[in-house]
Amino acid sequence: MRYQMAVVSGLSMIPTLAPGERLIFRLDGPIVLGDIVVFKRANQFDIKRVLRIEADGLFVQGDNDLVSTDSRVYGLIPFDDVVGTVTYRLWPKPGRIKE
Repeated sequence: MRYQMAVVSGLSMIPTLAPGERLIFRLDGPIVLGDIVVFKRANQFDIKRVLRIEADGLFVQGDNDLVSTDSRVYGLIPFDDVVGTVTYRLWPKPGRIKE
């Protein structure tokens, strides 16, 4: 398996993830409901939670749904735009990401 690092920006994943946190995400492997994914959208990378898996893509939503711009606004994320699934937080509280 291959891994990369991402840095959280924005408030859409609070309370699970906060701005500035360093994450490790897996580049390959299955995606299941509840996973937090990194994906490409509009020339940037976003981090959101998978709420539905459909034939045409993923329905994702931020944990802070009052401020999150997500699939409720821009629709499904095509599978080809998903970069990976978040597995660990490196900083500031190292450990596995839990739902």
